[in-house]
Amino acid sequence: MGPTFVRYLLAPLAFSLSLSVSVATTAFAQDAPKQADPQPGDEPLLPPEEPKPEPKPEPAPTEKAPAEKKPAQPAETDKQAEAASAAHVGDPAAESHHPNLGDRPMRGTLALTVGPLSFLPILLVQAQALPYVGDDSFTLQGDAADSEGFRLRRGRLGLEVRLSDQGRGRVSVELGSREDGSARIQDAWLAYVGFPYLQAWGGAMRVPFSRSQMAGSGDQSLTERPLAVRAMSPGQQVGVVARGDVADRAFIYDLGVFNGFERFDQFYAGYRQNHAPLGNRFEGLAYVARLATEPLGPLSRTIADETHQSPRFGVGANYFYSDGAARGIHTFGGDALLHAEGFHFLAEAIYSVVSPKSDPEAPTATVAEVKSLGIVAEAGYMILRDLLGVSARFEYIDPSSAVDDEGDNWLVGGGPTVMFFEGMVRITAEYTHREEMFGLSLENDAVILQAQLVVP
Repeated sequence: MGPTFVRYLLAPLAFSLSLSVSVATTAFAQDAPKQADPQPGDEPLLPPEEPKPEPKPEPAPTEKAPAEKKPAQPAETDKQAEAASAAHVGDPAAESHHPNLGDRPMRGTLALTVGPLSFLPILLVQAQALPYVGDDSFTLQGDAADSEGFRLRRGRLGLEVRLSDQGRGRVSVELGSREDGSARIQDAWLAYVGFPYLQAWGGAMRVPFSRSQMAGSGDQSLTERPLAVRAMSPGQQVGVVARGDVADRAFIYDLGVFNGFERFDQFYAGYRQNHAPLGNRFEGLAYVARLATEPLGPLSRTIADETHQSPRFGVGANYFYSDGAARGIHTFGGDALLHAEGFHFLAEAIYSVVSPKSDPEAPTATVAEVKSLGIVAEAGYMILRDLLGVSARFEYIDPSSAVDDEGDNWLVGGGPTVMFFEGMVRITAEYTHREEMFGLSLENDAVILQAQLVVP
């Protein structure tokens, strides 16, 4: 009974145990959390296939598909922006708006632009030390000084205003460089420059005669302009000028009418710089014409090739007649300037005829016709661009062809120049030997050390 009873008892227990396990498994499956949906980046076992795009129909052979316009590239957009801003001072592309500053952008950054107006400071200071001056030197004869010492050669201050690319105006004064220490007007002019081929200028300005004279006092290769130019060129005067250039200065012209030019009695003292505060009084009118060409491109504004330009040259011819109350003055001139990778060569010739009036309306020391001649030749090389250069100059001057005396001179001089900040600061050392061709030989050589600040 015992084994049989155990066998019958185990059968229901096994059935009950299997039923309990089945029920527990089902309940566990129902209580388990659901699996999360696949996220981006999960790799499915079998990714779905993407539908293939339908092929585009090919155009008919006789028809051409229209060309699609390409959008402007960033480089092209940048170039357009640069061209649009070309009117800013100092921009190389704006050289016509601000002449001769394109090769020296630092100078152009000195301008202050407010809307269409640009304000450019004008500053020139030249201080000289003269450690040696010959005993016979005399400033009224064109010498650097009467004796050794120091000299404030120029102190100039002013402002130039530019109205977009249409108008310009300048006012500047010379401070304390005259014998009496008084100030005088240097520039006071207005100009319309809207068209390069036709511009109108009026006021107290530099007379368009002689290349060395038209270059600024701070843009010379040595401490001064050639003596022949200072003695025979009229310098500054009040008047009006029509000027222009064609084909990027391949042809340049200046036509002007000014108050008459008045000479000092001493030949080497040159012309008076009269800015007519009381109007034109005794010297009548003067008529000026200049024609020039720079066929290989514009020359820089300095006489020396300080910026190492590619080879280019300029040639000019000029004439003026001054119909004064006591004498008439006819003066002819020609000049040539070459720049080539730091080398420069300048040649000038000026010929003047001064005739007294038969019925003078003002006192004069001229009682007979006087013919004068001046010749200049100069060469130099800028060893280091905008840093170090050297120049040499020769001059021949005959104040009166009818008389052979101590006034007939030849001069030779030269020296090195060191400059900084694109030539705005420079130091020049110059030695000048002056020789009288007839009569007594005077001791009028000089050694000049000059420090200069010029803006722009």
